[in-house]
Amino acid sequence: MKERFDNIVNSKFGRLADKLCNSVWYIVAYGIVCVLSHTLNIPVVGAVLLTILLVPALLFCKNSFVLTPFLLMCAFVMSEQTSPQTGYYNTPLRISVLCIVLVVLAVALVFNILYYKKWKQIYKRAYFTVSLALMYGALLIGGLGTSFFTASGFAMTLAIAVSTILPYALMVNCGEYEGRKTVEYFGWALIVAAAVISADFLHKFIINDFNLQIWAVKDYLKLGFVGPNTGAAIVTMAIPITFYFVYKYKHGYWFVLLVALELFVIVATYSRASLVVAVPGTVIVAIALCFKKTNGRRGYLIMFALSVAAAIVLAIVLRNWIAEKITALFEGNLSGSGRTDLWKAGFSAWCKSPIFGAGLWYLRLGDAHWFYSFHCTPLTYLFCGGVLGLAGYIYHRYKTVRLTFGAKLTAERVFVSLTMLAMLCNALLDIAMTSATHLLYYAIMLALLECDVKASKREQTESAPKEIKATDNIVEDEQNIQT
Repeated sequence: MKERFDNIVNSKFGRLADKLCNSVWYIVAYGIVCVLSHTLNIPVVGAVLLTILLVPALLFCKNSFVLTPFLLMCAFVMSEQTSPQTGYYNTPLRISVLCIVLVVLAVALVFNILYYKKWKQIYKRAYFTVSLALMYGALLIGGLGTSFFTASGFAMTLAIAVSTILPYALMVNCGEYEGRKTVEYFGWALIVAAAVISADFLHKFIINDFNLQIWAVKDYLKLGFVGPNTGAAIVTMAIPITFYFVYKYKHGYWFVLLVALELFVIVATYSRASLVVAVPGTVIVAIALCFKKTNGRRGYLIMFALSVAAAIVLAIVLRNWIAEKITALFEGNLSGSGRTDLWKAGFSAWCKSPIFGAGLWYLRLGDAHWFYSFHCTPLTYLFCGGVLGLAGYIYHRYKTVRLTFGAKLTAERVFVSLTMLAMLCNALLDIAMTSATHLLYYAIMLALLECDVKASKREQTESAPKEIKATDNIVEDEQNIQT
């Protein structure tokens, strides 16, 4: 049986399937399915189509990084009208189809792990294994000794932990990192994910007659799988990786237009957490590339100058409208969103249990669940996991920074790090680090960083003997000359 499948995998069909699953068009297919499923409110059909896309990747692709587009967009088929709380899935047919889909995916994943012998590597200890275990371990026992320590809270925290640890372990131990090619694959997947969100936002704008009042936008930009703030957070993450294509390609300056579109989407959502990260971050990276980009630099400088000029003209023409929106957006500072009240409540709960905190389930009290986050990652780990939780998070952050500079910096690691930094900075005022959807992105970036450091160290090790041999040859030549 194994020999027969070996022949299929190594056949022309198997090689073609592997090539297609590692192409940009494969990623675009995910995006198209997600847009249609969300717009037409057919998430079950979307789930079936995503399964059809993923199964060939699991059957014919050994490289675990091919799972990236599915992990980034698997939740995007759901709309506000078909989210679980609406009862949309409470029919025998829909539940049966979803169960069949899950079984097919589970069987294909198990086959992938067994056939390609990934089970020998997936449990191997990696660089972030200990820090992630400590961080999530402290969060799992958060609220210990209080009434908020419940089985439901423990299960939710476990789900959050698995959303990070499982894809990280699968990719860092079983992925085939190919430097630029792998990072570009991740980059395209993230850009397409941002494009899906942008397209769905545009659909909402159209059906709501482009009502740009802040209260209206915050109300109708709810997609089911993301809201205006969480959607803007993912688009914010796409900006640094888009700049990677600007930097790498000779004619990459055309990607500046894509950066401008991504920035426009963030502005249209009125997401303050994303705006305070995306706007200055875009300016800093764009200016830095004026000095760092060498291939196609003239075209980039022209595009950069045109972008700055266009921004100045728009700022002058729309100055009154911009001033009005900024005033309304930041009126009351952060308290306008309820964050300060949330932080005060969290601090009071933490004071009663400073070591173990109040537990993640504390945020489920009342009608506003706040998505299991105090809208600030350090405070979330402190209030929910106590001193132990905050210490675990700080240790994990230290390990991340240490790894990033653990070998000679590459362009791939720099831009993946900037993408992660955009996510982490946004999470200082939002929910990303306790959102399962966002943590899938985070897990992939952790794996990319670690794989890139390993590859850099391997190159240094392999080049060292050559340098020593060259030095020995020079010394030998000098001795021969003297003789």
